[in-house]
Amino acid sequence: MREVLGADPGDRFGTLFTEDDGLRLGDPGDDALTTLAQLLIQTPRHSTGNRRVPAGYTYLGQFIDHDITFDPSSRLDDATPPTTLRNFRTPRYDLDSLYGAGPLDQPFLYDWKEESVGGDKRLRGAKLLVGSSKRDGLTVDDLPRNQDERALVGDPRNDENIIVSQLHLLFIHFHNRVVDRVIAQSPDDSRAEAFPKAQQLVRWHYQWIVMNDFLPRIVGKTMAESVLRPGVNGARPTVHRKFYEFDRPYMPVEFSGAAYRFGHSMVRDNYILGDPSSAVSIFGPDPESESNLLGRRKLPPPLQIKWEHFFDTTPTPPVNRSMRIDPFLARPLRSVPPTMEALALMNLQRGQRLRLPAGRDVAERLGDKPLSDEQLLDPLVHQIPNATAKALLEATPLWYYVLCEAASAAGLNGLHLGPVGGRIVAEVLVGLLEGDDTSYLKAEEPWQPELPKAGDDFTMADLVRYAQGETEL
Repeated sequence: MREVLGADPGDRFGTLFTEDDGLRLGDPGDDALTTLAQLLIQTPRHSTGNRRVPAGYTYLGQFIDHDITFDPSSRLDDATPPTTLRNFRTPRYDLDSLYGAGPLDQPFLYDWKEESVGGDKRLRGAKLLVGSSKRDGLTVDDLPRNQDERALVGDPRNDENIIVSQLHLLFIHFHNRVVDRVIAQSPDDSRAEAFPKAQQLVRWHYQWIVMNDFLPRIVGKTMAESVLRPGVNGARPTVHRKFYEFDRPYMPVEFSGAAYRFGHSMVRDNYILGDPSSAVSIFGPDPESESNLLGRRKLPPPLQIKWEHFFDTTPTPPVNRSMRIDPFLARPLRSVPPTMEALALMNLQRGQRLRLPAGRDVAERLGDKPLSDEQLLDPLVHQIPNATAKALLEATPLWYYVLCEAASAAGLNGLHLGPVGGRIVAEVLVGLLEGDDTSYLKAEEPWQPELPKAGDDFTMADLVRYAQGETEL
């Protein structure tokens, strides 16, 4: 059991590797971190889109992160012992960011109109509430919002940008359609019976997507299946973890503060939402503009997403592909609201404050060959001061190491995470599922997705089609 503080480790952060493991800190000093961040910002990005990962998975990764981890208390200007941090999300794929505490404890998230459930007052509150946005005679679905346009959702971070807010809205529609399925199959159910049935179906299909659609794309099929080995002849899959040890699941800071932040590298400068001739920047100076995707506002109808541009829902490949995983970030991430600081520097400083171990030392601890000096410094095509280079090589920040590894490890070229990043992400994501007694892995009988699917497996494309009513109940 690794370092986890508190009577209930499930609501705490902890560490995969302790100082007793003999790993050096990945802290080259403030000057080196500042210089590194500046070089990452200044260096032109030459990588291309990732043909294997449609851009929707960038924001599905953000949605998953918001479901399992939330640290509102630590500050970048203080050294933060990881075991003192509380995780304000449950370390389970229970979609508490979607459901909150349920229809009775947080009724403002739910739809209490009888007509939404076929006029059956016994089912009021079984569905999640859908809002709307009107402008220039156009009305589109939106997250429900209060009079200040703040979203009524279980986690306010799901309104940070318009893509993740519409992804949250997609899951609302998904739940509501699953409720229709449950009602059709069991017309005598009340809300107390229909809601938990629908909630379990939604959660299990979501968990299946995380394990069988998202994870292989991010860490590679070989790594994913080495940790979650598929069952044979209808048997349930088996889990093989080497480093993520627990009595009860906790959130490792090596995951939350470094390895899982790979998604920042996948963000594009801009996205096509509907009209293929018009791309929209992820951020911009005007919070009301239709030329950027800033959140925390009513959805402008022209910025409504067509999901075929983000997931493989049609035979035509999605227009938007995620960027390859490498040490460079999209231009809009050089100045991120609300602080307008560079995201690269914030990530490096967070790793420093969390006292994360050095990347090369983690590689050796995992039994992998560490990256060479050339592989770590090659991305910095600008002249790098000798003192900075020396400091980075001796104490490489784990987040930077994971990105360099994905870009330079043999045969990867940024298509997915490498051995260190992939191992940490795979073991934690799978371990959280294994440690949840309510997950599909713990069903009495081996479980398979029940909802309609286009191919051999249930993917995000199938979820989109089902949520949008394109497939049968």
